[in-house]
Amino acid sequence: MLTPALRDHLPARLAALLLLAAPAVAQSAPVAAPLAPVPAELVDAIRREGLERSRVMDWQDHLCNEIGGRLTGSDGFDEACRWARDQFAEMGLDARLEPWAEWKVWWNRGQWMGRMVEPVELEFQVATPAWTAPTKGLQRAPIVAMPTDADRLAAVRERVAAGERLFLFGPRPGDSGGGDAGAAVREWIESGAIAGTVQSASSTGMTDRRYPNQIRVFGDRTGALRDYAARPRTPHIIVRDDHAAAIEARLAAGENVVVEFDIRNRFRDGPVTLNNVVADLRGTERPDEMVVVCGHLDSWHQATGATDNGTGVCSTLEAARILTAVGARPRRTIRFILWGGEEQGLLGSRAYVVRHRTEMHRVSAVFNHDSGTNWAYRLTVTEAMLPALESVFAPVVALPSPDPSHDGPTFELGAAPQMSPAGGGSDHASFAAVGVPAWSWSLRGQLPYGYGWHSQWDTYALVVPEYQRHNATVFALAALGVANLDGLLSRDGVLRRDPRDKGDATLQIEAFFGVELDADLALTAVDAAGIAGRGGARVGDRIVSFFGEPVDSAVDMARVLRDHAAATRVEFAVRRGGAGLEFEVER
Repeated sequence: MLTPALRDHLPARLAALLLLAAPAVAQSAPVAAPLAPVPAELVDAIRREGLERSRVMDWQDHLCNEIGGRLTGSDGFDEACRWARDQFAEMGLDARLEPWAEWKVWWNRGQWMGRMVEPVELEFQVATPAWTAPTKGLQRAPIVAMPTDADRLAAVRERVAAGERLFLFGPRPGDSGGGDAGAAVREWIESGAIAGTVQSASSTGMTDRRYPNQIRVFGDRTGALRDYAARPRTPHIIVRDDHAAAIEARLAAGENVVVEFDIRNRFRDGPVTLNNVVADLRGTERPDEMVVVCGHLDSWHQATGATDNGTGVCSTLEAARILTAVGARPRRTIRFILWGGEEQGLLGSRAYVVRHRTEMHRVSAVFNHDSGTNWAYRLTVTEAMLPALESVFAPVVALPSPDPSHDGPTFELGAAPQMSPAGGGSDHASFAAVGVPAWSWSLRGQLPYGYGWHSQWDTYALVVPEYQRHNATVFALAALGVANLDGLLSRDGVLRRDPRDKGDATLQIEAFFGVELDADLALTAVDAAGIAGRGGARVGDRIVSFFGEPVDSAVDMARVLRDHAAATRVEFAVRRGGAGLEFEVER
């Protein structure tokens, strides 16, 4: 799933293009739902195929353990695109690669190694952001504190001028906590004069405070948009917090600290063609109308992208396999899409919407899986489409829960008069921005999504097979049910995004609470009927925690809200003057 930082800075020009280019969506009357959009015998065949003869973990094993990480613009991503296309084709689908961009250079990570060799030996766990330079072999050198003023910079430069090779410890200027040495330090670092920069994982501001020693690394894709000759030259290394603390303590004690790093990242001259994978199960009656089932194929490079978003890839593949295995012949086309570039800003899906903008009024629904390994539990729909979707999801409600500890319905449909455009956290938002009914499944289950999300722990071991079998079966039933309705889903109450809106995370939280916020999470307006107003919050209060977790940005809150998507009560705390107040409100 897209990083919060990118989610809040999606290109305004592209958002505007999407909205201006897409045709206006006509309002429509609620669809009269047939009693059974999928015949009972076909429902039973899908259930047996999905739950008893599943191949979803076979897909997962190959994707994670054979192909591995799938950074956009890497060999792993390119291999995964071709592999997925071939799997769809073997099912008998019309499968193809659809290009959406061309970048200038390839980038692949290799082995990462680091350790302290003096005054004691200590093996490090390390990572680097994507599009970071290699060390050009094993580099051993002293490590010194990042200069934070002109005098310290002069002292370090003098040592380098005398022939020393140095690593600098601390955030680069311009990053979180980078100090005030500013542009001079940054320019010197980027010149390649030093062996590399090293910082703790938590100093990047990207780790989840709930999980000690988590490492999250992302990357600046502009490194792939430069000419090969202009590629970055200085390694940027992230070290696990407890290992970084050992460096910091010895530097603070005045000790001479020597480290070794071997960072085998590789740039390769392009061009690099970037693709989405598209496969059609063609409709028998209305083939130009469609239901989209999708997930993003790219991942960050640190681990193998098992739950972000290997689970979405494999549930999409398995839903396609289930439907073809049982001989389903939908009235409308079911289009399966695996996106590229999601992690860099929904690039593949937004390019798709622009390219296919004249088809958007014929897309009945988009079902996107990009929320991890837990099981699909809920969708919130408009009141106008509720009767049709109740008939579609009746077989889903009847499925057994994949979690033996779960008490309650297997699946819920919530309804509201309006459906606001989805936030920019995943590829369904590209469709929702132009008024297409589009959802990312609300999941519940035993695995906290934030644990593996973009971290070194996002590997095959996190995936829960029972949940994945269930999800693929649900997605197959949902797609076929919507494809077989008498008409397209109603768009009454389906809103489209205004390109002048605030950042997606802020808008999501404001809409959820019924408030307006400033940059410090202070309430500047409160709707008395909203969650915050019903709890007793007032204009001027500043939100400080959400479900018991400290928060200091709308991005933090959006992440917490995702982790508590199934909660029936909302807990939050505010500062009012010098006092702290806690609220608990029915959702």
